[in-house]
Amino acid sequence: MELLCSRQIHHKTMQSTTTGGFSFDNYDLPYVVGTARGMQMMCCIIQLLMIYSESANLSMFWFLLYSVLCAYNLFHLSKRWYYNIDGRYDLKQFIRESEPTIRVQYGAAILTPTILGLIIFCTIELQNGLVHSIFKLATIAQLLLAIGQLTLEFYEVYVKGN
Repeated sequence: MELLCSRQIHHKTMQSTTTGGFSFDNYDLPYVVGTARGMQMMCCIIQLLMIYSESANLSMFWFLLYSVLCAYNLFHLSKRWYYNIDGRYDLKQFIRESEPTIRVQYGAAILTPTILGLIIFCTIELQNGLVHSIFKLATIAQLLLAIGQLTLEFYEVYVKGN
């Protein structure tokens, strides 16, 4: 009898949680941010490889400019991934601080992957069709991951209040 009652209670609690609808609140933010940054780093590595594969068709100036843009994006993502930094604290400080230089520092920490992703998407053009397609796909994936991560951090700070 006890076993039957515990199964009924367990069934009712499971039913109440499953009928309540799907919730996006059941996630581990540091894990999600770390995974998103890891995937963005892979996209940046692919971008750099595609630029290096097209180096014969690019002038030295454009090759260096493209490489520096992608390498800085990779450096920024790698540093924040290695130290396991999510953007909640930076976003709170960006809102809280009144001094412009400090706000710029926190804003740059939060927005660099998104801004660099947009700059890379809009400016870098490669000639080879396959290389160009792989490069653009990696750039779009990196940009979408950066926007998604930024959206999640805004959600954490403004909606959930964490």
